[in-house]
Amino acid sequence: MLGLMLASRHHVFTIPASAPFLPVLINALRAGKLVEGFPASNDPLELARATLYLPTRRACRLAREAFLDALKDDAAILPRIVPLGDIDEDEIAFAEAATAQLAEDALRLPEALPSLERRLLLAELILKWANTPEVRGAGGAALIANTPSAALGLADDLARLIDDMTTRQVSWDKLDALVPDDFDRYWQLSLRFLKIAREAWPALRAERGAIEAAERRDQLIEAEAKRLAGSDAPVIAAGSTGSMPATAKLLATIAKLPHGAVVLPGLDQHLDDASWKLIAGNDNDKSHDGLPAPGHAQFAMHALLDRIGMTRDEVTSLATPDGRDALVSEALRPAVTTERWQAQRDGDFDRTIDQALTNLTLIEAANAEEEALAIVVALREAIETPDKRAALVTPDRALARRLLAALERWRVAVDDSGGDSLNDTAAGVFARLAAEVTLGGLAPVPLLALLKHPLLRLGQQPGVHNTAIAALECALLRGPRPRSGSQALSHALTVFRATRHDLHRSDPRLLIADDALDASVALIARLAEALAPLETMTSGSCPLSQLADCHRQVIAALGSDDNGEVAAFAGHDGSALADVLQKLIDSPTAQGLALARGDYAELFQAAIGDRVVRRPEMRDVRVHIYGPLEARLQRIDRVVLGGLNEGTWPPETRNNPWLSRPMRRDLGLDPPERRIGLAAHDFAQSLGAPEVILSRAAKLAGAPTVTSRFVQRIAALAG
Repeated sequence: MLGLMLASRHHVFTIPASAPFLPVLINALRAGKLVEGFPASNDPLELARATLYLPTRRACRLAREAFLDALKDDAAILPRIVPLGDIDEDEIAFAEAATAQLAEDALRLPEALPSLERRLLLAELILKWANTPEVRGAGGAALIANTPSAALGLADDLARLIDDMTTRQVSWDKLDALVPDDFDRYWQLSLRFLKIAREAWPALRAERGAIEAAERRDQLIEAEAKRLAGSDAPVIAAGSTGSMPATAKLLATIAKLPHGAVVLPGLDQHLDDASWKLIAGNDNDKSHDGLPAPGHAQFAMHALLDRIGMTRDEVTSLATPDGRDALVSEALRPAVTTERWQAQRDGDFDRTIDQALTNLTLIEAANAEEEALAIVVALREAIETPDKRAALVTPDRALARRLLAALERWRVAVDDSGGDSLNDTAAGVFARLAAEVTLGGLAPVPLLALLKHPLLRLGQQPGVHNTAIAALECALLRGPRPRSGSQALSHALTVFRATRHDLHRSDPRLLIADDALDASVALIARLAEALAPLETMTSGSCPLSQLADCHRQVIAALGSDDNGEVAAFAGHDGSALADVLQKLIDSPTAQGLALARGDYAELFQAAIGDRVVRRPEMRDVRVHIYGPLEARLQRIDRVVLGGLNEGTWPPETRNNPWLSRPMRRDLGLDPPERRIGLAAHDFAQSLGAPEVILSRAAKLAGAPTVTSRFVQRIAALAG
């Protein structure tokens, strides 16, 4: 009874992974279990008073559908459903509960720099730093590699560090005492490099009148917390673990409101108290080192409860967990306490494990192709049952693409929400090949890849050039490489036609028809005309924006059909490609960033590498492909967790190029193992599905793989 009283004082709840999160949440909300006195009546307008915060936009869409399922034939206006990362500025500025100062602060908040512009600005600062005499003399040019694409890669790492420092609210002044003078020269050089982020970057940002996107997000979340504190409308935050300080602060504010509630996803209520304390490093037993365990699935929620001022026993569960939750809790317990597996084995424990292993299957395929085929069979089998839904959850996009291809052969409709890098889409590959072929002198291998790409048109319909391409390949591109450039390629074909009669009678090139060679001549002429904007540029340095403009013209000429439609700019990936090119052309930084023609192709590939392209959502399908983030709060009848190898799930830890692990710890930044903890929580949540299949490949690209630590732990516990 005391635990329930304390829980009602703080209004913190949890839904176990084995229960359907959104249906349980909505039923508890409508039944008045979350916010005392709400809803006060069955008035259809009553629910509209509440605000519901969820982790992602997809979760918000699912919540609206779950509300409609729960309401059935009843009419009601739904609550305001908002993703936590997209706080509405207008709501803060104009809400009746907002004070005049709060509204003024929200309206005066500066904009953040666009992502691509920010990356280019940082890359420009890095190049300038690397070329200063002081740094060149100290070996800085070798450290940076002194190329635009390498600078852009370092700009991405530096941007992540800036975001990390901003999110964790760590002052750059703490760097002063981080590296004593007696440390290696490399660390001294690293500190000088970080002056870019500490001094040059803030000055440049202030000149643009902009702030960091992470800082802007945190300020909006803080303003939202103040707004909620002055409002009496019901507010519920569900599904978030509070992994970011600003989000944790908002959740703590909501938890302490008399009209607020926080619902945690899958809080571990099975783990013993001593092991629970170890997660945060609160170990009073001197047999262990007492350090926190950021790689644990419950690390973020443990820290959130500490921030709220609650213990785990004070959290109320809205559903009854099953044996699968107990299995996951034991399997993922802190490493220093795994000796308890043997100590607590008894009849009840074995029966719990046996119950948890029901409908849990492991696939160990020989290679990636076999793994994809096995998953396709499992998903196809599931949808033989009417109304049954199945999904693959994986961070491995290569596995997802194999699955898509296999399901397409079987004509099974699938909703893929994971998203691919623009570099890996058809439009991205076509754009990269166009730049590589033009600036690389029409080397045979990339040239053939470009000519055989399904987006190539050259003023005709698809497939019209197939005969000419085959003749060109056989005549010129399978022997000694022709000289660089389209003119040299045309000359080589002319010479071949003039001297073909001198070939040995067994040479297969004698079988090429004359009309096919005529078509090849026309093909080379069209190709030269299409590549001319980039190929005929003068040598030397050019502004990046000018190169991007010429590149866009080349892509448009290569991909235009006889109706003038550009296939490379069609579809969701083509639209993303056109958008990136337009931003490069319009970017003030790109207009002033001089670049050698030979560096453009590599820089372009790096520039579009961070752009994720998601396919349009498909409704009314029963097979889905999710990334671990998109799978949160989903409820699927059969779930396949694919790619369960070390380095994929969990991912490899990413070390910062300039800060060692002890340095990050001294600064107060998260260790690299925090990514493992987030992956572990996603894994644990997905294991709550009624039917779960774990899948891995023993070899990838011919190299042996290591089974994911999550699977190894379950296997060790199950015996």
